[in-house]
Amino acid sequence: MFNTQRFFRFKKKINRITRVMKRDFKTYLGGGIILLILLSAAFAPWIAPHDPYETDVINRLQSPSWQNPFGTDSLGRDILSRIIYAARPAVYVSFGGLSISVVVGLILGMVAAYSGGFLDNIILFFFDVIRAFPPMILILVLVAIVGPSLVSVIIILGVTIMPRYGRVVRAETLSEKEEDFVEVARSLGAGRARILFKHIFPNIFASVLVLGGMDMASMIMWEAGLSFLGLGVQPPNTSWGVMLKQAYQYIQTEPYMILWPALAISLTMLGYSLFAESLRIALNPRASKEVETNG
Repeated sequence: MFNTQRFFRFKKKINRITRVMKRDFKTYLGGGIILLILLSAAFAPWIAPHDPYETDVINRLQSPSWQNPFGTDSLGRDILSRIIYAARPAVYVSFGGLSISVVVGLILGMVAAYSGGFLDNIILFFFDVIRAFPPMILILVLVAIVGPSLVSVIIILGVTIMPRYGRVVRAETLSEKEEDFVEVARSLGAGRARILFKHIFPNIFASVLVLGGMDMASMIMWEAGLSFLGLGVQPPNTSWGVMLKQAYQYIQTEPYMILWPALAISLTMLGYSLFAESLRIALNPRASKEVETNG
């Protein structure tokens, strides 16, 4: 049955968040960068001025010009076109890896906190096993076992970061399940799944959302680092990490080759971080109240 009161409370909360974010310049700067990356990934074939895989050895290592605004690489490929196409694996990894982390961590964290006892201990032990290894070592070992590919990177990053979400969700659920509204729902005969996903989940998702925004920037960096090491996206496919690897040997003579992918990585991470920070302020009642007062 449609709950009118719940709907209007939700609508009021969304309006407050939107109002606060509109007053924060980080929303526009970060959101603009993210939108640019998403549009580049979605419309790469129409935006890119050249075929990113077409080689032209005669015009290799050309400096920026009107025909090739970012210059050409060691095989004569247009760097601007490759930068645009490389936005695709960045988007796949950031959204794909984050989705795995959030969904699995959310479910395991809520189940562990609400169930308690033996199941809680087993899930916590699973989190601790993953967290016991340094992230870099764990990721490198898993990629070496599974094999280098974009899909492998997405799954491995999702699994590696997942315990962060599981622990945050578990802590939030432990607090929420003692609230009166949960006791009322339980006394009215609501099942475990209904209590978790209808009553507890809406109150803890804000924390997960902010953490996810921060981690999207980290996943961009991980993907680029793994591709740079030859453990991520494989040539001839393009990614910013692959471009950094191919440009590294020309850093002294053709520095522009390494400048553009490095700038793309930095701007994308900055966009995610700024937007996540704006969202964090908007979701924090005390901080958002200060923004509205000062605004």
